[in-house]
Amino acid sequence: MKKQLMVLGGVVAAVLLAGCAGVGFSNGAPVPVAAGPNFFSNVKANAFIQPAACKDYTVVKRNVTASAKLQSYFTCVNIGDISYETLKAEALKNCKGANDLVEVKMDYDMNCICGINTITAKLTATAVARK
Repeated sequence: MKKQLMVLGGVVAAVLLAGCAGVGFSNGAPVPVAAGPNFFSNVKANAFIQPAACKDYTVVKRNVTASAKLQSYFTCVNIGDISYETLKAEALKNCKGANDLVEVKMDYDMNCICGINTITAKLTATAVARK
C-alpha cells in the first residue's frame, strides 16, 4: 500500500510541476501560452503573411530583416515590443524609397527559464515602393 501511495504521489507531483508552454497567436502576434508552473521551455514558430492582391509596386530591396524582443517576468510584467508595425518600421528604415513590405516571413523563438520568458521575433521580407 505504501508503495502505491508513493507512486501515486510521484505522479501527482509530476503533473503539478510539469508545465506546458508554446507560442500562441492573437491577431497575428505571438503570446506565451503556459499551463502550470513553467520551469523551462524552448519553442520556435513561424508565420508567413500572405502578399497583397495588388501587384502595383516596384521592388526596392529583397531580404530586408528586423528583429525585436519581448521579456515577460512570471507573466506579470511584460517589457518590449514585437508588433508587426515596429518590425516593419525597423525593416524599412534602411530602404530609401520603400513604403511597404511583401513576402513577409515571421520567425518566433520563445525561451523560458524559471518563469522568465524571452520571445524574439525576426521579420524577413521584400521592401517595395507602392504606387
